[in-house]
Amino acid sequence: MTTDTLNPDLAAYLDEVTAPFPEDSAARIRADLTGHVLEAVGARDGLELQEALAALGPAAEVRAALKGQFFTRADVAWLERDGQVRRLLMDGVKASGPLWRAALGMLGGVGLLTWLVCGWPGIPALIGSREFTWVVPALLTLELVLLESVRRLILRQPARSAAVLHRMYGTLLAPLGFALSLPVFAPGVVTEPLLLAAALGAALLWAYLTRPREALALAGKAWRGAR
Repeated sequence: MTTDTLNPDLAAYLDEVTAPFPEDSAARIRADLTGHVLEAVGARDGLELQEALAALGPAAEVRAALKGQFFTRADVAWLERDGQVRRLLMDGVKASGPLWRAALGMLGGVGLLTWLVCGWPGIPALIGSREFTWVVPALLTLELVLLESVRRLILRQPARSAAVLHRMYGTLLAPLGFALSLPVFAPGVVTEPLLLAAALGAALLWAYLTRPREALALAGKAWRGAR
């Protein structure tokens, strides 16, 4: 059954349900709902189309539920206005490469940063003055693993969701990395409540001032994999 030959009641129902969504999402929703209705009618002898539509639920309720699964036209309009998100949608979120390559990169990064901060046993630090402790490479490894894990989770999302989440990731990366790195690069700050509060406050202020407000509002549906 094509769009031109749809039953008028079904066509009106689909128009009401898909009204807030962009064309690509609306086409997907129409196809899914049409298939569901026709399957229900075909599976039960004598089942009327109106009964099948009633079983789906009121169009307003179905539309509200679908807003958690699909970006609306208003959402997409913001995505296309935001320069960073628009570039991500055009170019795609860059893949991290094979896991082994990421692991080698983290290993090299941890090794280099540890050498800079406190050196390795038998190898003096390049610029740091603190003695070597396994806490430093452990914390650095934890930080890099967490950041890489979040990035890989983002890459598994549909394009629009990935763009929204990557926008947040890029914006909040600096304060998050700063907070996680405090025990490594400035251990004295951790034991000084006032300095620690000032450092964390600066990180939070940066996150607040640079936060992508609309991306935060769309984060929930993006994390659920909205299309």
